[in-house]
Amino acid sequence: MSRTVDFSLLERIDKLDLSAKNKEWLKAVKAAPWKIYADRERWTVKSWRETEGEDLQIRRAKLLKCILDNIEIKIHPFDEIVGRPTPGVIGCPTAIDVCGDYIPGLWEDDGEIEATLSANVKIDRESLEILRESVRCFRGKTAPEMTYKAWHELVGSWARDLEAAKLKDPTLDSAITAQSTSVLCWPKILKLGLRGFINECQQKIDEFLASGQTDINKVYFWKSAIIVLEAVIAHAHRYAALARKMAAEETDIKQKEHLLKIAEVCEYVPEYPARNFHEALQSMAFCNLAKLLENPIQNYCHWGRADQYLYPYFINDLKNGIPLEKLASQLSDLIGRWGTQTFISSSSQKESHQINFGINNIMVGGLNKDKEDSSNELSYLILHVISLLKLSSPTVTVRWHKKTPHWLMRKAIRTNMATRGGIPLFENDEVVISSFVRDGIPFAEAVEWCGLGCVYPCLPTRAEHYGAEGIAAINLAGILHLTLHNGIDVNGKQVGLKTGDPRNFKTFEELYQAFLEQYKHICHKVLWLGGVARVVQPNYLRLPLLSILGIEASMELGQDLLFPHPDYSMYGISDRAIIDVADSLTAIKKIVYENKILTLDELLQALDSNFAGKRGEEIRQICLSQPKYGNDIPEADAMVKRISRDSASIIHAYDNSPFRRFMIAREGLAWHYFGGLGVGALPNGRKAFEPLNDGSLSPMRGMDKNGPTAVLRSACNVNFNEESYVSVLNQKFSTSILRSEESIDKLIAYTNAYLSNGGSHIQYNIMDTEELKEAKKHPEKYQDLIVRVGGFSAYFVQLSPSIQDDIIYRSEFSL
Repeated sequence: MSRTVDFSLLERIDKLDLSAKNKEWLKAVKAAPWKIYADRERWTVKSWRETEGEDLQIRRAKLLKCILDNIEIKIHPFDEIVGRPTPGVIGCPTAIDVCGDYIPGLWEDDGEIEATLSANVKIDRESLEILRESVRCFRGKTAPEMTYKAWHELVGSWARDLEAAKLKDPTLDSAITAQSTSVLCWPKILKLGLRGFINECQQKIDEFLASGQTDINKVYFWKSAIIVLEAVIAHAHRYAALARKMAAEETDIKQKEHLLKIAEVCEYVPEYPARNFHEALQSMAFCNLAKLLENPIQNYCHWGRADQYLYPYFINDLKNGIPLEKLASQLSDLIGRWGTQTFISSSSQKESHQINFGINNIMVGGLNKDKEDSSNELSYLILHVISLLKLSSPTVTVRWHKKTPHWLMRKAIRTNMATRGGIPLFENDEVVISSFVRDGIPFAEAVEWCGLGCVYPCLPTRAEHYGAEGIAAINLAGILHLTLHNGIDVNGKQVGLKTGDPRNFKTFEELYQAFLEQYKHICHKVLWLGGVARVVQPNYLRLPLLSILGIEASMELGQDLLFPHPDYSMYGISDRAIIDVADSLTAIKKIVYENKILTLDELLQALDSNFAGKRGEEIRQICLSQPKYGNDIPEADAMVKRISRDSASIIHAYDNSPFRRFMIAREGLAWHYFGGLGVGALPNGRKAFEPLNDGSLSPMRGMDKNGPTAVLRSACNVNFNEESYVSVLNQKFSTSILRSEESIDKLIAYTNAYLSNGGSHIQYNIMDTEELKEAKKHPEKYQDLIVRVGGFSAYFVQLSPSIQDDIIYRSEFSL
């Protein structure tokens, strides 16, 4: 049965404001400049040189230990929870030992590093030299570099050419590895404490020795786990000692007591099981901090189902007299801290993500193992805290199902009103769970799914490889470009097959089969290269901390998760730009083959000229006038459905043995900007290199002309659920739709109707187009304006002009 909710507690939560410490932190973080800290690299180099000749698993463990033992730490006056990867309120550590020479601007004499697409950061000479020395130490020896060398041995420059044409992503220097963007084993960590993990590792070593086993690599793994777990405990004790030192010097009685409490907590967790809410959050903070310091470039601080595993601590503290205000302040601290943790990424990842913070995901609600609703008072508090902080991160996911209570939906919509920019999103629990079950995952395991990044569903029991090995997405619009140019990409390289001059195709089916042939060739070759990366990477990188805390099976297997195991590894991919391709193929079919308005040669000339001149614009208007997905037009929707099915068939036809077949999730990010850079003008009327359609189920900008419900009907008509675990749909509404209690209920009913009819995901930008235009003109006045980009939210003024225009010119609806 579902829980009985204390509505009086919900009313108390509604009255909460941020604490004084939370407000002080929020003020500090908004005032803090971007800053890169080189301290981590100082210790990676020291450790690496001292451990030369030792086993790689042990070397990587000692490297993390050296960082945790020596990196500068700081406790700020407003800290409820302690532990940051840099001493600054907000700061970027770097990951040269993981990625190599990946930092844009590192070798420029002016000492300016490209932190975001729109901002450079000045770095002092000493720090610059530390980073450069780290490059000298690790360059040519990292997993991404060695994988590129392996790829070159097999296919020459083809893989690099493919990436340059934006036909696949991410690049290997994104440093995405198995499980790096997923959730840690929070329930086990909180229940056992790290000392419990250490004892398990020692028991495994003892059993190995007693049984006469011979695979010494298992012993190296368990020993590496012990090294890093002891190091995390010691790091927590460093904070305890600092807190006691500060307390001894503190004159304010309340702050002295606060510091002594911090010391007491840090002396106990994460070493031992958490006994209360404060200790649970602090234990999580230290464990995730160690994860960040092991691989800072992918610092996804995922919460998973926090309202489930933290609920006993929360409710017991309330029963024991801990003030609700205190618990909310502690929760706000950690949510805010993780939501503002930044990193320095490679140039290509800046294009695909547009942001430099890890997209961490916190989930509320959803079904439990008894198939009942699991929403509770902590779910409500999480949403309330999000509405008070008004940050662009974390991504907040409401796991919607038909039993989701009205009180949670109302709070979710009110949270959107407060934060704006698509927070929270609604993801269909029933669709995701049934997709996992369809692929052979038991219901009891599937029901515990978590959100990865923006919307991608993953299982905390299995290492998630989505994005790892350089494989996350294939650009179908780019494939269409290859088809229309006999395999030649936008950079003039012959990366595709020579499927023939499309001008010679007599029927639409000939063109369509050429498209599928190009797609299968690119797709299967990319997946094969991913399999090669899978073999190469563990020769040059290990992640003992992530392995032991990221997936419980690593303990039993005695191996780093960079060595994937068929029973505990999941592989995923996103087939992007289906709507762009479908609208384009519908246009070709109508204009050239059915209505014979233009020859294919005339159309291709217009595309290659980017619709230049008067005639080019005339042809563009013809293209724009053709049936488009999102208007409940059967012909347009049928083309989308056909491509969706054929794409899935090609992906699933790839033999990924001994592992599971690739699962498909059609998410968002800012990929439509990135992918558009690799696609010339399209027959749907889009001009060359403009962003593609956002999300994966969103219509072409401004072309959904029959209202919001027509978009929903089209989305349900194409029914991506048969192939994809989730598919992103963004909609933009005027602020006028949420000006009364009745209008809130109307949007809830709208959301329920779509998801009840099989929609897998929906999120709302609720803002006025004129406001967005003003924000672009006067960014200094709109620093806190949050918008939904694709699968994540971001501050509008930090986005590239192309993405800003993309959001501005999306259709704005009313209900």
